[in-house]
Amino acid sequence: MTTATSISVSANIPAELGAMLDKVARAEERSKSYYIKKGLEQLLKNKLEDLQDYQEAEQAYDAFLASGEKGTPFEEVFSNVK
Repeated sequence: MTTATSISVSANIPAELGAMLDKVARAEERSKSYYIKKGLEQLLKNKLEDLQDYQEAEQAYDAFLASGEKGTPFEEVFSNVK
């Protein structure tokens, strides 16, 4: 069984963002840390998904280039679209 660990992080945020955080935390009776963790978790999850998508696209493009296959110009692909 593994034990969850945490680290402490310090960040400077604009006063307006801090006031928003305070207001939401008080209204929802949750800690500011809760919202910071949830927001950071969502942001990083999205960024990691974007990075994975980019890496997969880059690999597919490299494979396409290595295949020697000719591509179809953008204009030609959409020339019949009305």
